[in-house]
Amino acid sequence: MICGAVPVRGVADIRRALEAPTPCVEYRLDYAERVDEQMMQALREAVEKKVAIFTVRRREEGGAWRGTEEERIRLYASLLDLRPHYIDVEAESPAARELAPSGGTKVIASRHDFEQTPPLEVLMQWGRKAAEVGDVVKIATYARSPADGLRVLSLIGALEKPTVAFAMGPHGVYTRLAAAALGSPIMYVSLGEATAPGQTTPDAYYAGLLAIGLAPQGQDLSTLREALDWVDGALMHLLKRRLEICRDIGRIKKAAGLPIYDDEREAKVLKRAGDFKQLFEILVQMCKAVQIVA
Repeated sequence: MICGAVPVRGVADIRRALEAPTPCVEYRLDYAERVDEQMMQALREAVEKKVAIFTVRRREEGGAWRGTEEERIRLYASLLDLRPHYIDVEAESPAARELAPSGGTKVIASRHDFEQTPPLEVLMQWGRKAAEVGDVVKIATYARSPADGLRVLSLIGALEKPTVAFAMGPHGVYTRLAAAALGSPIMYVSLGEATAPGQTTPDAYYAGLLAIGLAPQGQDLSTLREALDWVDGALMHLLKRRLEICRDIGRIKKAAGLPIYDDEREAKVLKRAGDFKQLFEILVQMCKAVQIVA
């Protein structure tokens, strides 16, 4: 399940998140100065429309919560009355021991390290502790090298509870895709402002998943439409990237005094396009336009 993470500062953030192309939204309520009745009503509606994860992340694990732990527990208790699909609470926090979800709400017991990735034995200790208090385990660390990501990924399937495990930061970006391939029940993407280092947009994530051979499985109408949404998102990400590259090429050409139009290059591109020649003719014209104004 792909989940879009959104920092919630007001009702408008909740409304926009519901328009995102993800079946799940993580509402980061630690960013809100105050969760008033209007916001609670918007969250109640959000639960009805998509899979919802409510998170009030404490500062010790990278959150923006400004209040006391007692106030945070009271807020979580109020949020549980809305019967979200999940709440995410730190496995080592008092809230994890005091909250008693009901009505089908599941607990994601999490542990975050924004500085490093500990040795495997420490990660396993964290995972076992989280499994004691949560229905789902989530372990996220910061990768200082690609090898750090491999250690975190090894948690998936090693615990008795469904496990979300990935590494943050530039060296850990690949783990977000690898985690999906290994069976992570939830994968997080950014719906604008990233809530963790290394989060990508939904469209970029869909492109990555399709590139490694992952796609929604099934032949029913809803699954096929979801697969189509993945492809559309991937196409939009790649088209945007193509225009960005063309813009950079335009700058290089102008700096070197080279002509914008290159008939020989254009002919090669259109020949390669094959059955998509008509589509690529439009793309080439768009790229010429961005090179002119670069």
